[in-house]
Amino acid sequence: MIATYALLTLAVVSLWLGGDDRAPKWRRFGWLAVLAAAVAAAMKCGVVHPIGLVWIVALALAAFAFARPALPLWVRLAAAVVILGLSLGLLTHQLPGFANLRVLYAVRFTPDAMPYTLFLNFDKTVVGVLLLGWCHARLSRAAEMRRMLKAAAPWILPVIGVVLVLSLAAGYVRFEPKFPRETWLWLWVNLCFTCLTEEALFRGFVQAQVQRALQHVPAGHWLAIALAAVLFGIVHAGGGATYVALATVAGAGYGWIYLRTGRIEASILAHFTVNTVHFFLFTYPALQ
Repeated sequence: MIATYALLTLAVVSLWLGGDDRAPKWRRFGWLAVLAAAVAAAMKCGVVHPIGLVWIVALALAAFAFARPALPLWVRLAAAVVILGLSLGLLTHQLPGFANLRVLYAVRFTPDAMPYTLFLNFDKTVVGVLLLGWCHARLSRAAEMRRMLKAAAPWILPVIGVVLVLSLAAGYVRFEPKFPRETWLWLWVNLCFTCLTEEALFRGFVQAQVQRALQHVPAGHWLAIALAAVLFGIVHAGGGATYVALATVAGAGYGWIYLRTGRIEASILAHFTVNTVHFFLFTYPALQ
């Protein structure tokens, strides 16, 4: 079981070893080999069942087809529909074939907080790896990373402020600084599994493709941000109406940062920073 999630994490990290199209093939496609090893390990230990493998392979083929500009437009459009359907199904755990490992159960980080349960979601993380691997460029040099950080930093702080002020105003959280013993586990899962996948789908795929389709439409980029943000909010419906509204606002903020920088790493960083400030300084996940 440990090997399964170690390989899945390595597949995530490997995405940035081959972000440069000029890199050797073993670096550009190393993430795919590591992901295949993670899937094999997951099947061996029962995290992924045969029907789960069907969804993974179907998503991989659809993402591969979508990323081939030489294919007919109708093929790429069909691939996009398959990607969106399968990605949403896997991200929300609606597709059978997965037994994700539960690592925390009904933990209360503060006495007035809702109980928190955490899973290592293999199905969800596969979505992020495949979409970024086949369908989105990644940073590959330290200089590019520095430029991204410089461009994103001025916008991340306002997004944090807006989201958390609204959360306080809505009575969703209160100021409660803490450093739980589960911190390092939470940081790993939130960055490598949660934020990476959600940004890969909603900003790197939905917003990017809608923005490209509406590039000649006045305010098309705003429509793309709004659509991705609303969809992002809807998939958080399990947390209630307030959570949907807050997630939609946060999604719009991440989308704005993605638009300003053109980098998926910037929206992943913004998403992770908002979540981290929430985790350390406010009621997590929400007031009971």
